[in-house]
Amino acid sequence: MHHQLKKVLHPNRYFIWAIFALVFSGSALLSYIYISGYYFDRDFVFAELKTNKLFLDNQFNYSARYPHSWQLERDEVGNIVFENPDNLSESLVVVPLKAKDETAVRKALTITKENNTARDDIKISIIKGSIDKDPEIYDIALITDGKSLFYIYGHSSWISRFARNFNIQ
Repeated sequence: MHHQLKKVLHPNRYFIWAIFALVFSGSALLSYIYISGYYFDRDFVFAELKTNKLFLDNQFNYSARYPHSWQLERDEVGNIVFENPDNLSESLVVVPLKAKDETAVRKALTITKENNTARDDIKISIIKGSIDKDPEIYDIALITDGKSLFYIYGHSSWISRFARNFNIQ
């Protein structure tokens, strides 16, 4: 004789299914947030690289990438000034010098912070400091390849990227 087995259902089966659904939908939501955040960050970071312009100075043999919206002009001495027309207080001036002038330039600076890096044969110093007796703090970059020195100063949060993309031919 066969005993008929009665199928017993777990009394908390709906609760277990609700927890499973909650965990599954929560992990799907977190995955979506992570992936969309990744694409947002990637687009945000690389958007500036895609829209940069390239300035090439054949007289002093250097090139610099700068934001697409910025404008260029020469100051009264002939140095190139990179200006942000959307924020008139943001600009960078490139002054070409000889490498032997670095000591004199550093003596004229009161350095509050310095970060040094190198790329190929180019040494890059990103500096926060004041110039001579001027109490105002400037963003400064000193870029040298041993023969030429480029003294870049002004006010810009973009100076670090500007200096890293600066090339001496």
